[in-house]
Amino acid sequence: MKIYEWTLFVFVSFFTFISCSTHSLVRVRSLEKFLKSHDLEYTVDSEGDFRILSAGEKQPRDVWIRGDINYSGSIGIREIFTFSSLLGPLELSRVSRVLLLDNLQTRVMGSWSLLKDHERDQYLILYTVKAPLNAKEDYILQAIKESSEAAMILERVLSPGL
Repeated sequence: MKIYEWTLFVFVSFFTFISCSTHSLVRVRSLEKFLKSHDLEYTVDSEGDFRILSAGEKQPRDVWIRGDINYSGSIGIREIFTFSSLLGPLELSRVSRVLLLDNLQTRVMGSWSLLKDHERDQYLILYTVKAPLNAKEDYILQAIKESSEAAMILERVLSPGL
């Protein structure tokens, strides 16, 4: 290996190590600090997402905060989401109209989305809030609350006997 190649290799390795570890630690630490300062119990899953565990009436459903940050241009966005229900294809056509009406009339911060499980031919309903990285703590707390409550309400609408 020539000196030029060796120098380039060291520089690229050092830059990669520093940039990856610094950014990921900053994000993880800031999320952990926020959750701990508000006494929210959480776990971190295999994808690095933070699962805020339900705290009863105050927060009736578990909520996830994505560990990775999405970017729209230069604006960083953090996703806060909750799972609501699992539906088959026949139920989906009826429910999709309800979700559209709910988004237009009552949802302030987020919206409904669907994930398809191709293996089981089922759909998972999510309520997602996209929060800018510079969002204030009150906004994030409200997003967690709305996400949790919206998912719980929809589940009650879809399964009235629960």
